[in-house]
Amino acid sequence: VNRLTDQVFYIRENDDWVLKRTQDIFNDKEVVVFGLPGAFTPTCSAFQLPKFEELYDTFKDLGIDEVYCTSVNDSFVMNAWFEQQGITKVKALPDGNGDFAKSVNMINDFTNRGFGMRSWRYCMYVKNAEIKVRYTEWVSQKHVLFKILSKYLMLKK
Repeated sequence: VNRLTDQVFYIRENDDWVLKRTQDIFNDKEVVVFGLPGAFTPTCSAFQLPKFEELYDTFKDLGIDEVYCTSVNDSFVMNAWFEQQGITKVKALPDGNGDFAKSVNMINDFTNRGFGMRSWRYCMYVKNAEIKVRYTEWVSQKHVLFKILSKYLMLKK
């Protein structure tokens, strides 16, 4: 998959439902989107989400229009997690049914751990709805986001 397919994101904003489509988020933009197995999970909460928040301005300085965090969680869970973490720059992109994760081949079956279908850890640089770079964390790798960030920053130089 190089081109993002049309997906609908159900986002809760100011007590209202806002439906956004893939093209609303990615068309005519340069976007970094990173996927996580779940909100409120230890590694995602202690490392991944805070690190992208910390580096948000660096991405913006490199010409990135927006940075999104996606997880197979509903908007209520994502919003509560972002609030609990004090996240104000990175945008939540809830993928409650896992449709986006499936569309980019990043869905994983975690039912053996009682989690159901979840997203792999990954990060993508998307330009005008086309995936230009994607880094993934498979089972044996740890701290993939440091690798992602350093490789991404090298690409933009």
